[in-house]
Amino acid sequence: MKKNLVLQSLFFIGLLLVAVGCGGQSGTGDQGKTPPDSGDQVEWKLVFQEDFDSTAVDTRIWGMYDGPGHDGNGLRSPEAFSVEDGQLVITACMKDGQVVSGGMAHKANYTYGKYEFRVRTEPDPSGTTSGVVLTWPQSERWPVDGENDIYETGTEPTPDRQPFHTFIHYGEDNSQYHFQHDVAGDEWHVMSMEWFPDKLTIYRDGQEVWTLTDRKAIPQVPHHICLQLDAFKKEMTGTVRMYVDWVRIFQAEKTSED
Repeated sequence: MKKNLVLQSLFFIGLLLVAVGCGGQSGTGDQGKTPPDSGDQVEWKLVFQEDFDSTAVDTRIWGMYDGPGHDGNGLRSPEAFSVEDGQLVITACMKDGQVVSGGMAHKANYTYGKYEFRVRTEPDPSGTTSGVVLTWPQSERWPVDGENDIYETGTEPTPDRQPFHTFIHYGEDNSQYHFQHDVAGDEWHVMSMEWFPDKLTIYRDGQEVWTLTDRKAIPQVPHHICLQLDAFKKEMTGTVRMYVDWVRIFQAEKTSED
C-alpha cells in the first residue's frame, strides 16, 4: 500500500494510514559511509534542489501518479499538475463526475538526511482533500519500513487549514507518533525534517518544534519524498490547490569525532 491515509476525522488522522501513491523509483543516496548520529558535528551537503523554475514537472526526476485516487476516491492524474510563477501547483476538482487530484514521488532515495520544502494548501470547505508532504520507503514495505508525514493538513473543513500535523508511522501494527502544528496550513511554511539514525527533528519556519528519539520509530532504510493532494471523499465542491515553492534534500557529513 502506498500513501493512502484513511482519515475519518481530524482526531483520527494519525491513527490510520496514508497508503497508495508514492512509488519511489530509481536512485539512492551514498550508502557506503557510516552515517553520523545526532550528537556528531555535521555539515549539511545539498544533494537535491528543485525550484520549479521550468514550465512543467520534470519527469526525469519526478514520477506523477496516474491511477485510482486515495482509497479509491476519484483519480490521481498527471493533469492535476502545473508549474506557475516558479511554484508547483496540484489542483483537485470534480471532472466528469469524480474527484481528480494528484501526487508525485521523487525518483531518488536517501537514508537519513534533511528534507526541506516550502508549502501551503488552500482551505477545502467540503472537507474532501488533505495536502501531504512525506517520505516513503524505497522497499515499499509499509508500515514496517516507516512513513514520515512531515506536513499533513487533514480534511477538517477549517477556514485556514489550522491545525496541520506531523505523523511518524512505524512497525508491523502501524504504530504512530503525532505532533500538532497550531498554525494555519493555508499560509506559507518552510517545513524541515532532520533524520539521523537515533533522532528525528521537525522544524517549522526555522524553529525546532518537535523531536522524536524512539529508535523503533525511526526508519533505517532509504526513503524518497512525495508531494500529494489526496481525496478522502467521492465528491467535492469547488477547486482546491496545494502549492510547493521548492524542495531541498541534504546529506549530513561528519566534521569531527567525539
